[in-house]
Amino acid sequence: MDRKTILKKLDRIEDLPTLPVIAMEVNKMLRDYNTSIKELSALIKNDQAMTPRILKLVNSSFYGFKSKIANIDRAIILLGFNTISNAIVSVAIIDALSIKGSSDDFDIKNFWEHSVAVAITSRHLAEKSRLCLPEEAFTGGLLHDIGKIILSHYFPSLFKKVILSADENNITFYEAEKKEIPVTHAQIGAIMAHKWKLPDGLADTIKYHHAVKAGANDINLLMIVHVADFISNYFIHSQDAKIDSALINPEAALALKPQLKTLEDWLPGVREGIASACQFFLEKDM
Repeated sequence: MDRKTILKKLDRIEDLPTLPVIAMEVNKMLRDYNTSIKELSALIKNDQAMTPRILKLVNSSFYGFKSKIANIDRAIILLGFNTISNAIVSVAIIDALSIKGSSDDFDIKNFWEHSVAVAITSRHLAEKSRLCLPEEAFTGGLLHDIGKIILSHYFPSLFKKVILSADENNITFYEAEKKEIPVTHAQIGAIMAHKWKLPDGLADTIKYHHAVKAGANDINLLMIVHVADFISNYFIHSQDAKIDSALINPEAALALKPQLKTLEDWLPGVREGIASACQFFLEKDM
């Protein structure tokens, strides 16, 4: 199957995941600087399914407030417009992409655990480096691999071919993709981001998170997610891994040099944050 055929099939799939109305509206609000907290609050309150989930998020150990927050208005004031908005989009996308009946070769739970790990790590890197907004970094990290879900569900034979090649040749999934198929999960993920009308910077972050492109929209967000993905792959579950700078884009390594040098100091706290976030975002059975 060549690249053109894959892209044409992707464009014609009728049951391709779509975002709920609230997520689409919130995403539109995020791009409009004139949107008020009152407007966001009204939108959330109109969605009976989303309201309790956002309140549960605010009251979870993920944010660590000592007193209980009982209403959306208070939640937005405490966490801010961008934090609440990105939380809604993140929850909606996890729900939309938690496809049942995916390939036996694809573990959806492990997938989201890695995605949450990259999200939390990205948020930390953004907070410390101040290269971009922490909540935007969180969303970028959460969504960086979404193309894998689409590839496994709608192109299972291609996905299996990549998995087998990665195992047989002892290479990464991304390296096997480039070797075996004409379209990578990163490219497919970017197509999904455009279909959902997500910001161009987020779409480019998804598309280039393995191979940082200098001219990408929001290069700072891209570099943060690129480094966070590396850290999550090699360090989150390992106590004695060593940094191989050859695996990181040189510009990204330079931009985040202070954070990489102090990795051992802050990684334990990030691990705790990942465990807390998984409890909330992955509360449903995968």
